[in-house]
Amino acid sequence: KDTVAPAASPCHHPAMAPTGTAVAFQIGTGEKGKGLEEGRRVLRQPRGLHVCRDGSLLVADYGNHCVLRFKPGDGRGNVVAGEEGKILPDIDPLKDIDKPLALPEEEGMLLKLPSDVCEDLENGILVLDTDDGCVQRFGVGGPARTLVPQGGKSTHRSIGAPETVKNPRAFAMAPDGAIVVCDTWSHRVLRFPPQEGSDAAEKPTVLAGTPNGWGSRPDQLAFPSSVVFDSDGALLVADTNNHRIQRFAPGSTEATTFAGSANGERGTGLSELDMPTGICLDTQDGSLLVADRANSRVLRFAAGSHAGSEGSVVVGSDVVSRPWGVSVAADGAIFVSDERRGVVFQL
Repeated sequence: KDTVAPAASPCHHPAMAPTGTAVAFQIGTGEKGKGLEEGRRVLRQPRGLHVCRDGSLLVADYGNHCVLRFKPGDGRGNVVAGEEGKILPDIDPLKDIDKPLALPEEEGMLLKLPSDVCEDLENGILVLDTDDGCVQRFGVGGPARTLVPQGGKSTHRSIGAPETVKNPRAFAMAPDGAIVVCDTWSHRVLRFPPQEGSDAAEKPTVLAGTPNGWGSRPDQLAFPSSVVFDSDGALLVADTNNHRIQRFAPGSTEATTFAGSANGERGTGLSELDMPTGICLDTQDGSLLVADRANSRVLRFAAGSHAGSEGSVVVGSDVVSRPWGVSVAADGAIFVSDERRGVVFQL
């Protein structure tokens, strides 16, 4: 099969049981670069994935500073955010020194290391820019609108400010429209209120992790890389450098371990993980797909799993080398990005 079924809801990764692990389709040539080669798109470092309602697939090409959209069975794709291979310039304090410091002219048009993407209810494309620490919305025509940080970007960004996001790797839309960001280098997960909500003016709140302090206690994280919401509102977090998936019940700041080691130990067994990155919830049975990056595999853990539970192998090192993102369409087609090989596989 080489078709993609529509996703169930915006900014979530719905899933059904896989129908097999053979590669049904490949995006990317396997040679890192940019542009087209014999009509096929060349990727550099694909990370975040999202299946849209129309069945197309969004791919955040971290290394090429852009987001591409691929229709079912399409290996060519089109750039829908950023410009392929062109990075957003840094703020230049020496440019126009007689004028006030300003954001680059390319602001809202170019990206800088995008690592995650999703579609909203109005068909806008939300992009997480890792190096710039922001979430932007790209629509039809005109520059992107900044959703995170609140109030837009500033020429005087302070790394030490409590609300500053540092090298985020992933985000998700909460059921209430809030944007939930994996603030990776601050070892926490932040909730930014909906811009149109009653709490829009409030500062972001910490949902998980101890700000600017990492560890393996139940209330701590270490470089979180992905987040999804369970059907009961619980928050599932890929706690990458602790080699585990943590489950935070609604309102709780202490987690139980859903998969991997509760003590933060890496391993190669089916009950163990090594630097997990992308995660994807199966809304049909509550199971979770995990991109077990350093073990070169994707595992599926059943609903109700806990530390010590064994997962089943969805795809292994015979296909993937360094999987990063995982997303699943409503027909069960699984998409996995492999940033080392520069490809996205449909299984």
